[in-house]
Amino acid sequence: MNDDRLVGMLSALRTERMERTADQKLRARLENAWTVRETQSGIAWRLRRPVLVIATAALVFGSIATTLSAPGDSALYTLRVTIEDLAITLHRDPEDRAEYLVSLLEQRTAEAARLEATGNALAASHVRDIERDTLRMVQQNLPVAPEIVEPAPTESPSPSPTPSPTASPTPTPTPVPTATQRPATPRPTTPTPVTTTKPPTTTPKPTTAATPQAITFTGTVKNPDGTAATNVCVSLFSPGAACSTVTTSATFRVTFSGKIGQSVTLYFLRSDGTKTYKTSITKTISSTYVDVGTVLLRLQ
Repeated sequence: MNDDRLVGMLSALRTERMERTADQKLRARLENAWTVRETQSGIAWRLRRPVLVIATAALVFGSIATTLSAPGDSALYTLRVTIEDLAITLHRDPEDRAEYLVSLLEQRTAEAARLEATGNALAASHVRDIERDTLRMVQQNLPVAPEIVEPAPTESPSPSPTPSPTASPTPTPTPVPTATQRPATPRPTTPTPVTTTKPPTTTPKPTTAATPQAITFTGTVKNPDGTAATNVCVSLFSPGAACSTVTTSATFRVTFSGKIGQSVTLYFLRSDGTKTYKTSITKTISSTYVDVGTVLLRLQ
């Protein structure tokens, strides 16, 4: 029984005259039918509402997942980059932010290389521009390794030559007369051809300056007795600098902006209130990921 029919029947009762008993039965049937319909409609809506909410949430999360996995040649890649860049502010810890930025840089570098390998030059150029912007963000948010200028070697003065002693004159011996011999006929000599060799010309190779990159140092810190050192302040470049990270286990990880071939010094400090343990290491950057090994603290 639909709503229109039920309303029509109820309206018709206004003008109809029935027996009291029949009227009460009919009214009871109509009221029961209306109550049952309202109850079924309410249950159906209550069951339908969570389904709609779940479907909407699935659609939203599916759209976000599709956007965050969009490749560089997709129209959604720019939106993906915008969302990933906005997420930088959610990483409040400097070490977490550094790791997140480095992961973004690695992803975008790999994506640009993939597009170049497939021959999609237009999309690869767009991703390379985004990669350069990401590198600038990495350099702005990471500590920069200082340039260490080594003093130029000075030439030592060469010693002046000392005069050699002259030999004393020796007496000239008296010539002894000898018999005269017939002079031999000289043979004509063929002149030896002189060959001139030109020195090899070498073209000097242009020197290119190293480009700053995101560098990560990892290693293990131990106490003088060989146990794992926790709550160790790891500083970059100077002993009085702020802690780049504080170890919660025996391992540490710091990320900064540096160049291949640079020498970088890390300082380690731990104090338990009565004793202070310090040490420092200097490493040359050979790649973007350097494992410094085990660092042993010393009692000061």
